[in-house]
Amino acid sequence: MLETSRIQLEEAVSDLSRFESSIELDPARLKSVEDRLDAIYSAARKHRVEPEALPELLDRLSDELEGLSNADERIEALEAEIAGIRKTWDTAAGKLSKTREKAATALSKKVNEQLAQLGMDGARFDVDLVLRDGKDPHPGGLEVIEFLIATNPGQAPRSLNRIASGGELSRISLAIQVVTADTSDVPTMVFDEVDVGIGGAVAEVVGTLLRRLGGKGQIICVTHLAQVAAQGHQHMRVVKQASDDAAHTEISALGESQKVEEIARMLGGAKLTKQTMAHADEMFREAQAS
Repeated sequence: MLETSRIQLEEAVSDLSRFESSIELDPARLKSVEDRLDAIYSAARKHRVEPEALPELLDRLSDELEGLSNADERIEALEAEIAGIRKTWDTAAGKLSKTREKAATALSKKVNEQLAQLGMDGARFDVDLVLRDGKDPHPGGLEVIEFLIATNPGQAPRSLNRIASGGELSRISLAIQVVTADTSDVPTMVFDEVDVGIGGAVAEVVGTLLRRLGGKGQIICVTHLAQVAAQGHQHMRVVKQASDDAAHTEISALGESQKVEEIARMLGGAKLTKQTMAHADEMFREAQAS
């Protein structure tokens, strides 16, 4: 076995010697290969890819170049497509504007009717549709929509957020929500001090409207009026406790008897009489039965 291996090794050495003698050194070919390798690695570094990824990059860049060679035709096609889309947008925006005009008139009328019931007889609510600046299509259509209000007779309506007080804003918001309740999908609404500056029958109307809205979504209302509080489905009492070095606020859920007591306190102050309690109980039960 060793002799056989020796013979095979001698034959392998002989073959390698013949192969070596057949190789002709070519400095020019070596220089060409080295230059080619240098170009490959330089291109890979320039495009920040591995050398093996260069063929794929070449194909992609070739496709882009071919696309650019037909740029004029492509631009014309895109311009025609844009013109068609703009025509469709113009038609849709025009229809939207007509719908908005009708809706704005109807909304203004209904909100003003609600404001009269909420103790704002002299107020006038308007929906203003102002054409947008610029010629480019806008996702919102042709107009900017703004709510305007005049809180006193003879005044020109102005932007709602500039002239309405906190209580007025709450009542205006309440009026809008009541009018749009059937189409609104707002899950939760917060009314803070919606009863500022009102009382009596108007306060009862406010409470009734809030209760109606509460049947369609969650309504959170901060109030100091018994007529409004009596209409609530759930009641929370907020009390601020202060000491010499700190203050904190406590919020607690009220049971039915506690609800009546708080309503009586709103009606008659700190001292509760039988008449006040009876009035509060009657108001609460009538409100809850509605």
